[in-house]
Amino acid sequence: LLLSGIVSLLLLGLIGSVIPSLPGPLLSYFALLLDHFFINKINDDSIILIGIGVFIISMLDYFLQIYAVKIAGGDRYAIRGSIIGIVLGIFLYPPFGIFLGAFIGAYIGARLEIGKNAIKIASGALIGFSFGIILKLATSFYIIYFLLHK
Repeated sequence: LLLSGIVSLLLLGLIGSVIPSLPGPLLSYFALLLDHFFINKINDDSIILIGIGVFIISMLDYFLQIYAVKIAGGDRYAIRGSIIGIVLGIFLYPPFGIFLGAFIGAYIGARLEIGKNAIKIASGALIGFSFGIILKLATSFYIIYFLLHK
């Protein structure tokens, strides 16, 4: 029963690394904690370090897209448009709607800002969102690797 719970959390962690409404790395970390407390005792230092890494990646994910939009010249409308686009994209055109939504939402938001290069800003949103996904996937895969090779 515990093993199926761990595997389920790891799979949800991978899915959550792509779908913004699920905290992917955190779910993977919960699987690691389940294993630590109920199956195999893992070194406490490893648990703490991985936990700190998960926290940092989770915070980076929230700020990475905003930072990328700002670097590309976007403002609050582009950031809000990107977030709204991601949420709508999840439901309208899964799984690729997330990426299209980030781009289109930032584009529309940037068009509302007079004198802004909407394509550049939308590309910044897409790049920031993609890097966030890559970081979260890498973290979740690392936790799976760690559990398999401990």
